[in-house]
Amino acid sequence: MLLSVPTWIIHLLTVSEWCAAILLLRRYAIRIERRRLRWFAYAMIPHLLAGLAVLGFHLSGDQADGLITLSRLLTFVGSLSLLSATLLLLPEGRFSPGSTAAAVMALGLVWGLFSWWFGEAGSAALLPAANLVYLGFLLMLLVLYRQDRALFSALTVFGFWFLLVFVAVTITTTHIATQRLGLPSLSHADLLHGASEGLLSVSNFLIAFGVYRRLRTARVRPSEPACWLK
Repeated sequence: MLLSVPTWIIHLLTVSEWCAAILLLRRYAIRIERRRLRWFAYAMIPHLLAGLAVLGFHLSGDQADGLITLSRLLTFVGSLSLLSATLLLLPEGRFSPGSTAAAVMALGLVWGLFSWWFGEAGSAALLPAANLVYLGFLLMLLVLYRQDRALFSALTVFGFWFLLVFVAVTITTTHIATQRLGLPSLSHADLLHGASEGLLSVSNFLIAFGVYRRLRTARVRPSEPACWLK
């Protein structure tokens, strides 16, 4: 395996924190009785699966290329799911949030598959597409936050935005590892890899901790059990 123990720990932390954010957000949605917010929590699952696929890829010594392809696909679907789930949370207006979210999801999937199958870069084309969709999600998240500040904490919103720092640093460190150092991939530069992955851990922690703080202050329904893992 290419990764050191500290880098493995960081990888496991990122996946665990994102999983915790999903569970906390689902619990929070139940507590404040916002059914559509639960869909937002479920929309985070593809990114969780993408992280698990990356772990499997590293366990194979970066040899299982099918897992990295799967991770790219799940990352794109995850960004598209988050955008659609955010649109679903917007208040009713001129356009129906449900219809708009479904249309964006369908059109996004067609666009992603077209880029994958007919583009020269193959599955690698899904990554810039995922980043573009994620940026759209962030903009819609800001719109939603301005309209309903009680739904997400500022810390959670900042955590989602902080992921852009991770993306920018990862692109930079990958360039350094492959172009400056002449290594096959970022995984071969363990210090750079661990440092960039640590930023993802910070982002996921901020998201999860923001939801946790909202969950603690939310009013519990009288009939609600105490266990948050329900």
